[in-house]
Amino acid sequence: MSPHAHLLDSRQAPRYQRDQWSPLMISATEIDTAFAALEAGEPDDRGRREMLIVHPQAPKGVRGLAPATQVSLGVLLPGESTVPVRANTTGLSMCLAGNGTVSIGARTIRVVQQDVWTKPSMNLEALTNNGTTAFRYLRYTNAALLEAISAYYEDFGSTAETHDHNVDSGPGRRAKDLAPAIALGDDGSQLLPYEHIIDPDPITDSPLLFAWSEVSQHLSGVLGLKTGYTGRPLYCLYNPSTGRLNGTTPSFFATITAIGGDFAGGTHRHMSSAINYHFAGTGYSIVEGQRFDWSAGDLMLSAPGWAAHAHTISGEGARILTVQDHPLHTSTGSLVWQEDIDNGEVLALGTQTGFETNLAEYAAQQ
Repeated sequence: MSPHAHLLDSRQAPRYQRDQWSPLMISATEIDTAFAALEAGEPDDRGRREMLIVHPQAPKGVRGLAPATQVSLGVLLPGESTVPVRANTTGLSMCLAGNGTVSIGARTIRVVQQDVWTKPSMNLEALTNNGTTAFRYLRYTNAALLEAISAYYEDFGSTAETHDHNVDSGPGRRAKDLAPAIALGDDGSQLLPYEHIIDPDPITDSPLLFAWSEVSQHLSGVLGLKTGYTGRPLYCLYNPSTGRLNGTTPSFFATITAIGGDFAGGTHRHMSSAINYHFAGTGYSIVEGQRFDWSAGDLMLSAPGWAAHAHTISGEGARILTVQDHPLHTSTGSLVWQEDIDNGEVLALGTQTGFETNLAEYAAQQ
């Protein structure tokens, strides 16, 4: 017998109450302990040694550190390789120690410590450690979101691709060219035939490498920023295929915060969740009034969605990888953001004109 739907009368049902997740710190010591456990024994049947970091508030069956973000630690010992697997997730990873070779689709990438690379959807992926020390990495994917909506898919694909789905066959060669859109009225609405639904124009999302040897050469533009600048001292690792979403992947942006010393950022909040991996330096974060001190090697859910937060970096400076599901929210029009908690507007970024910083004024004073 099939289940029955619940019918809720909005006049009687309680209003929706958002369950804000708590900030969460995973210390460098805990991470080292997890890696030691992973390096013991044998890999799984896919050749992987990976450990998911799951928030205690994650719903049953959803293995995320944040509602839309799955985070895992992975390691390969010298000589080990993983079985090629493809999934409908997109994500990015950072090499934490050692070095390795990452094969994604048709591209093979050599990665070393602090390199970041991306994995597009449904590309066969395999990792290899040809070095002499453990290859450790930190991985972020949108699998938590897909698990939450029962949409995760994975298979072993085929190593012999017979059709390149990114090749444009040209005008008149696709069924959709024979079934044009039909304009309705004068406000831009249209009717689309089925052929458009099953053959949308593809955007080529290639695996990208953000090599630390190159990224680090361009950090001078943010290293000298001081308290008083109303923005953040960071660069986004930008993937042009994401366009206006300003993403590293379609779901996430990754930013590198780099500051030479003493910087206190303003308190702000946004509906996207932010996860910080601190790979150099020290400082502290205030999240919903609670202080968290951090140092190199600590990982933190530093900004659960819509939590008021601010970060202060110590005199020695810091380097931080921040992963945030900003593009996901931009694409759905749900990225509400408030730069000034006390007096600022709440804006939907990507739908409304966003905020300005005092960069011009700040630069003139230097």
